[in-house]
Amino acid sequence: MNSRLEFKKVIDNKNLVSKSTYTCIDNLFTEEEKENILVAEINPEYMDGIKLCEHYNIDIKIGVNCLICECKRGENKSYVALLVPTGFKYNMSSTVRKYTSSRMVSVAPLDYVLEQTKMEYGSINPIGLPKEWKIFIDPKVMEVDRIICGSGLQKSKISLPSEYLLKLNNAEILENLAKE
Repeated sequence: MNSRLEFKKVIDNKNLVSKSTYTCIDNLFTEEEKENILVAEINPEYMDGIKLCEHYNIDIKIGVNCLICECKRGENKSYVALLVPTGFKYNMSSTVRKYTSSRMVSVAPLDYVLEQTKMEYGSINPIGLPKEWKIFIDPKVMEVDRIICGSGLQKSKISLPSEYLLKLNNAEILENLAKE
């Protein structure tokens, strides 16, 4: 990884991730897999993906951003997490709207997201989201062996093998999710 961050095992540092994130890790992954999920403390000033990569000398290709969207069709609402590499935009209006058969897709209300995820603003991650939320992953995320994403807390970031994302409840790869 060659960053200036000091990564440690999450299982030995559960105070560095949100409770919802740790509970998911503890319940979903095998003991061997848990050994490969790492966490590092950061200065919250650099929690934004691009700032994080620049400040801590992290290859931008391994940074992943997570955005929660609200999908509406009539009175029905559903929520989805979108994972794209750092530096890319989200293709919500065409890709997500079509795939979810929604009339409208927008960024979910922040207060609702924070309440439902029990995570902090700027560190939402796909690990520990409500079980009914779908997780859409752009294929570019899977092109690297390890990724870095939020931990649920502003003070840290998680590093894990990208293949672990596919073990998450309702996770699937969605083509054309990221756009430049």
